[in-house]
Amino acid sequence: MSWKNVKLIFLREVRDQLRDRRTLFMITILPVLLYPMLGLGMVEMMLTFSEQKRSVVVLNADQLPEEPAFLTADGIDERWFSGGAEEAARLQIIADTHDYPPEPADMVGRRRKKTPAALLSRGRQVAERMAALTAIDPASLTPEQKQAGEDELTEMFAASGVQVLVIVPDGYADAIDGLKEETTTAGESTGAPPALRIIRNSADDKSSVASGRVESAFLAWESELRSRIFEHADLRRELHHPAAIKSVEMARGEELAANVWSKLFPAMIVIMALTGAFYPAIDLGAGEKERGTMETLLISPARRVELVLGKFGTILMFSIGTAVMNLLSMGLTGSHMASTIGASMHNVVGLDFPGMTALVWLGILLIPLASLFSALCLALATFAKSTKEGQYYLTPLLMVIMGLTMFSLSPAVEITPLYSVIPVINIALLLKGLLLSQSPGGELLAYAVPVLISSFGYSVMALWWAIDLYNSEGVLFRAADKFSVKSWLSSLTRDKEPVPAPAEAGFCFIIILLLQFIAMSYMRPDLGGSDRDAGLSVMRATVIQQLTMIACPALFMGIMLTTSLRATFRLRKPTWSAMGMGVGLAFLVHPLSIELSSLLVERGILPPPPVEGISRINELLRSAQLSPWLLVTVFAVTPAICEEIAFRGFILSGLAKGGRLGIAIIASSFMFGIVHMIPQQAFNAALLGLLLSLLAVHSRSLFPATAFHLCNNTIASLHARNGFGIRADGVFFTSVDGVLRYQLPLLILCGLGVFFLASRMVRDLKHEQERKRAARLESFDAPGVHPVSAAVEASLEHAGA
Repeated sequence: MSWKNVKLIFLREVRDQLRDRRTLFMITILPVLLYPMLGLGMVEMMLTFSEQKRSVVVLNADQLPEEPAFLTADGIDERWFSGGAEEAARLQIIADTHDYPPEPADMVGRRRKKTPAALLSRGRQVAERMAALTAIDPASLTPEQKQAGEDELTEMFAASGVQVLVIVPDGYADAIDGLKEETTTAGESTGAPPALRIIRNSADDKSSVASGRVESAFLAWESELRSRIFEHADLRRELHHPAAIKSVEMARGEELAANVWSKLFPAMIVIMALTGAFYPAIDLGAGEKERGTMETLLISPARRVELVLGKFGTILMFSIGTAVMNLLSMGLTGSHMASTIGASMHNVVGLDFPGMTALVWLGILLIPLASLFSALCLALATFAKSTKEGQYYLTPLLMVIMGLTMFSLSPAVEITPLYSVIPVINIALLLKGLLLSQSPGGELLAYAVPVLISSFGYSVMALWWAIDLYNSEGVLFRAADKFSVKSWLSSLTRDKEPVPAPAEAGFCFIIILLLQFIAMSYMRPDLGGSDRDAGLSVMRATVIQQLTMIACPALFMGIMLTTSLRATFRLRKPTWSAMGMGVGLAFLVHPLSIELSSLLVERGILPPPPVEGISRINELLRSAQLSPWLLVTVFAVTPAICEEIAFRGFILSGLAKGGRLGIAIIASSFMFGIVHMIPQQAFNAALLGLLLSLLAVHSRSLFPATAFHLCNNTIASLHARNGFGIRADGVFFTSVDGVLRYQLPLLILCGLGVFFLASRMVRDLKHEQERKRAARLESFDAPGVHPVSAAVEASLEHAGA
């Protein structure tokens, strides 16, 4: 590879992008202008905003106690509001103790509805209707009549135009005065005062806000009333709040600012790095196809990998540039707003710019993030037929990235060993932790190594995908045709092949994943009733889920989309050695799987399993006294057949089409792990999926993998029930909390056995591929053999046909 060619391609693409005025505007000018304009607009809105008064009607206001007075001539006394007169002025208090001028005869419609006299009248109607409904004996009404009365009252209140209605009961002031007398004379108790009602409509934001203010004022008034009753009874005022709780704020200004930036910067760096990479990638990928310059570029002396690296460097530069310009503009605007607003707001929200350490880490983490997005966007843009199709890819990609980012910004989510290797989440969580911490500790900085390594690893994988697409003539030169449902349906039957395509395998996985998600809500087993019924319900749900949501999609797609079920599902007669290898691997892998999962949970790398749910199901299955053969059939035989048909059958055959066995094995294993949902099961399933896929490809049959799966599930079920009845000897076996565990000598023996069998399968596959490659080259030169037919036969052999 020539780096000189890479440099030439990079400089060419950069010049082309810089000639585009729209690109320059989006990258440089827009970020510089956008955030200052938004900040200025927010300040202007805060200065000029005037909230409309909310209507509060108070009925029987003369029944409120005179001391302390809740109402004044202007409304609610301002001392009952934490915001003072400014907050009190936001409420329009309409009390029936005031005489309001009657409305003119020509005032109609909404204007009449808003006058104090009209609001007071409508408030009385609501109170009368409520009193009439309350007076009816509930036992004499049917549920339909009760619902009809409540609906009528709700509609009447909504049509009244009153945001809050306060109904003071008759004799309320006398009841309060009676409490004072009881505290001094120790007389017979007259009971609690009647309830003062505050009626609101929480579905209306205006009513909800106004009722919150009114209730807050009543709480402050009640506190003062309680203090006066205590004083009247010669009780100390400290008894009003005996706990004497006082909050002390320890956060400094820079810590408040770090809290704000830890929520903004991770989201902004992800979104801006993605958008900064996507649009240049569309122009350099799909745009080249539409302009007709792709052919000219491909006949240049530069190799395909050099073309991809040059384009990747250009996209990376624009991605980093977009993120940096947006972050700088947003940070400087926030700091300027903080100084403009003043010191009073500075104690509420800090907007000081982050320290130098946080900025350095932000720049370091931006590089792998932008690299991942640049490589991924370049691959998608290369795969797109046109710029229009390429832009359609932005929406699902943006939704996925936004979901990962929002998950990372949750206050309850912190970086863990598991999260440190998940793309996007790892960088967002590490950056959030670094921004929140003024002096990052060693534990937090230790996560930087797995975060950077995994992020660059994902970038290399995405870049490799882009290079692979550039080496495919079918991807580079396919036309942007129109989609027709009729032609698509006809092509399903007209263009069938012996094995599915990789896209069809991926679509099958998506269907299975969606059905699994639906099953979480609609196929929950009924754990009520007797233990036997609950246990049978669990088993019934397991069988239905395996058959309908895993096996059926793969079988239906195999029947509809392929011509050879034998090739698609690897239905070949296996050798006895392959079957023995599958059974032996199951016994060797089980101790390693148990101990590795336990170790990762103990070290905090994986979260602990949902103990309550799993223990409840295990308890049900034990107490249900079900047949062991029935348990093995449900939890071992059914998953072994259904999951192998889907993942080592249809999906693996589709992914392996074209001879990319390594990628197919790894991808199908990840899919197999993802479907298991629970992190511990997903991790185990992904590791076991590697061996299962390797075994299926090596034996060219589904049956050894099914035997492995069956034995593994059977061993796991028996281990969970009674540990096979094996006693702990301290050398190979031990017992922890009544659970059989495996010692280091046994684990070493099992590890050596798994390594030997796996390396043997890999070696055999390499030799077989080399032999097929040599035979294919000979067939090209052999007389009477057509090269195309030889290539097709080789492709079918690689796919397991």
